[in-house]
Amino acid sequence: MDIAEKPRSGPMPPWFALDHAAIIYPAVISDRITVFFRLQATLDKPVNVEILSKAMANIAKRFPHYHVELRRGLFWYYLERNPEPHGPIADSRYPMQKPGIGRRGVHLYRVRAYHDRVALEVCHIITDGSGGLILLKTLLGEYFRLQGEAVAYVDGVLDPESEPAADEWEDAFAKYSMPGYPPPPHEVRAYHIPGTHLPVRTNRIITGCLSVKELLEISRKHGASATEYLSAHYVAALQDIQDADPTQRNRRRRRPIKFEIPANMRKIFPTNTMRNFSLFMMPFVDTRLGHWKFEEILHTVKHSMALQLRPKELLKTITRNVQAARSIFIRALPLPLKNAFMRMLYSAFGESLFSGLLTNLGSAGIPEPIASRVRKVEVLVTPSPFMKTTAAMVSHGDVAAISFGSNIVETDLERIFFRRLVKAGLHVKIESNVSSRDERKEG
Repeated sequence: MDIAEKPRSGPMPPWFALDHAAIIYPAVISDRITVFFRLQATLDKPVNVEILSKAMANIAKRFPHYHVELRRGLFWYYLERNPEPHGPIADSRYPMQKPGIGRRGVHLYRVRAYHDRVALEVCHIITDGSGGLILLKTLLGEYFRLQGEAVAYVDGVLDPESEPAADEWEDAFAKYSMPGYPPPPHEVRAYHIPGTHLPVRTNRIITGCLSVKELLEISRKHGASATEYLSAHYVAALQDIQDADPTQRNRRRRRPIKFEIPANMRKIFPTNTMRNFSLFMMPFVDTRLGHWKFEEILHTVKHSMALQLRPKELLKTITRNVQAARSIFIRALPLPLKNAFMRMLYSAFGESLFSGLLTNLGSAGIPEPIASRVRKVEVLVTPSPFMKTTAAMVSHGDVAAISFGSNIVETDLERIFFRRLVKAGLHVKIESNVSSRDERKEG
C-alpha cells in the first residue's frame, strides 16, 4: 500500500496519509525527541473535571482528523480513525512525553487538568500550533457553554455541531508543491550550546511573563515586530554563550549561530487545513567575522525574515519536501529501511542545522465571554538533543508568556535572555516548574 499521495476529496476516509511535514516524525520519535507541543490556559476558577470530560466528548466529532491513531503499513505510516474513549488525565511535572507509536487506541493529543489549569498536549504528527490553538479554544468554548456561558462560535471557536469541511484535513504542502522548482541551498550545521543533559523523560520549563503593550512599544522603537525583536535578543544571548565557550576560542573554526523561527503558511498560501502547514525562517550570524552588536543582529533578523518569507522562496522548500517523499526510491523502500533513511535525513537537514528556536503564535485570539474567564495562555515546545533549549510565545490580553523548555542542567541561555530584556526596560516575571522568582526592571 503506497499512501504518499495527494489528499482525497469528499468525506473523511477511515484512514489517510500523514501530511508532508509529519512523515518524518514517526521515524525520529524517542524519549529525547517527543515531537509534542503544549498549549495551556490558566482559568479564573479550579477546573471541573467532569464538565471538561463532557466538553471533550461533545467536540470529538468536530475534529475527526485529530481523533486518530498512528498505524504502520508496509511502506508508510498512516493515520486511522480512533474510536477509543478520550477523557482528561492528571497533569505531570514533566509533560509532553512521547506516545506509544503503533499501539492500538493511543490518541495523538491529550488533555490534562490541574487545579485552575487546562493543558492540551498535541503530537506534531496531526497538526501545528495553529491547529492546536483552534482545538483548545473550541474545548474551552464548550467547557464554558456547559456552565451556562453564551459562547459565540467565532475567532477559532468552532461549533461542535457543525460539519467538518473536507479541506480541513487536506495536505496543503501537496496542494502547493510546484514540480520543477529548484531546491533551497544546502545548509551547514549550526553551533549548539553545551550542557549537561537532565535525566531522560524530564525537562525544565522557565516562563517569563511580560506586558504586550511594553513589548510592542519597545519593538516599534527599533522598527521591528515583537518576533524580530525577541529573536534578536535570543541570537545575542546565544552569541554570549558561544563567546564564553572554551571550545569556540578559535574563531576561524566557529560554526554559525542559526536561528529557527516557524511561520504560519496559512497567512501566505490560502487553505483551511487544520493539519500541519508551517515552515521555518532561518536568520543567522557568522561569528567568525567578529562580535555582532544587537543592532546588527536585529537588522540581519529583520531582513532575513523578509527575504525568506517571499512565496517563491517558500515554494522551494515546500516542493523539495513533497517531491522527496514522492521519489521512486523513497516510495519503494520498506518501512524499516525508510525509517533509517528518514533518521539520516533528520540528522542532516533537521534540528542539527539550528542553534535555537523561537515560535510565536501571537495573540491567542480568545473571544468573549471566554477571554475574561482565562487569566493566562502559554505554549511550550520540547527541546531535542541538538537544540537543548527552545522557546515558544503566545499572548492573551496584556500578558505575553515566553516559555523555555530545556533538557540540560544549565540555565545560562534563559538567564542571559531575560536579563537582556530587563536591561532593555521590560518588566519580566519568571515562573518555573522547578522554582519561581521575579526579575524586575533595572535602573
